Amino acid sequence: MLISHDLAVVSRIADRVAVMSGGRIVETGATRALLADPQHPETRKMIAAVPAGRPRGTRLSAQDRPHRPAAVVAPAAVSTPVPAGLSPFVLEASGLVKSFRMPDRSRLLAVNDVSFTLDRGTTLGIVGESGSGKTTLARLLLALESPDAGDVRMLGEPWSGVPERARRPRRAAVGAVYQDALASFDPRLTVGAVLRDAAGSADQSLELLDRVGLSAAVLGRRPLELSGGQRQRVGIARALANRPQILICDEPVSALDMTVQAQVLDLLDELQRDLGLSLVFISHDLGVVQHVSDRIVVIENGAVVESGPTEQVFAAPAHPYTRRLLDAVPRLPAP
Repeated sequence: MLISHDLAVVSRIADRVAVMSGGRIVETGATRALLADPQHPETRKMIAAVPAGRPRGTRLSAQDRPHRPAAVVAPAAVSTPVPAGLSPFVLEASGLVKSFRMPDRSRLLAVNDVSFTLDRGTTLGIVGESGSGKTTLARLLLALESPDAGDVRMLGEPWSGVPERARRPRRAAVGAVYQDALASFDPRLTVGAVLRDAAGSADQSLELLDRVGLSAAVLGRRPLELSGGQRQRVGIARALANRPQILICDEPVSALDMTVQAQVLDLLDELQRDLGLSLVFISHDLGVVQHVSDRIVVIENGAVVESGPTEQVFAAPAHPYTRRLLDAVPRLPAP
């Protein structure tokens, strides 16, 4: 018996499927027949939420927000012009190296000569298996770790290798969304206190909640009293408090079920279009990365093995590691 929120995984393994909603089985049947012709709205919603193979900008979730556009849109790279005189790169990593001393006094090379650029108004997907160095790379981009070699430039100016007092005035330009939203909050604080601390006022807190599709009713709740999707939306709201130009998203949907994941991915796409954000989206899930990214960087054992436009990498992967990752992506069977 396999219990999962991921229908694409279930389709690979199960002979029969039972779909649950609200604690009840709402539909059951042979796997291929059920996925080819789902009868219940909950099943159809789950199938629509699978991101693998869905074009960039296509809405995944069934929850429309009437005051925001909810149609298939042009990629942010096309819809966000670069102002005259500004570099198209908002973030540049050059030759980044980072190692750590292990308990046996050996050194683990976590990031090995990594270079890339993030174009203004686009999403760069960084993908690799667990332990490939993705989170260490995110910490280098956020200047929470210092590289052993190489450098990071943000908005055309040095970001790594300078004193924190030189970075502090520019900290507001970059925000972060983490994998474990619960662990990133002080559990003693209410949502209202978290957002007031980040935004500075109750009015701005309400504006941030509206921006991420939450009502004022959550202001008095603590993180443990929220669903996983609500917590991640609050995390995104907090990241937007200082009106950043760049968001570093480290596995932001990996802990969410498929339908909530779809809502968060749609929200990030909407925010990018509305606010002109540039995103670094880090994930082990190639299906998600394919859906959200304009360009992709593939990392194995801390080193870049392949990079390029997302469509090109997925259509004709050049490196054996990339091909292995793509072969492992669960997909729904063709109807």
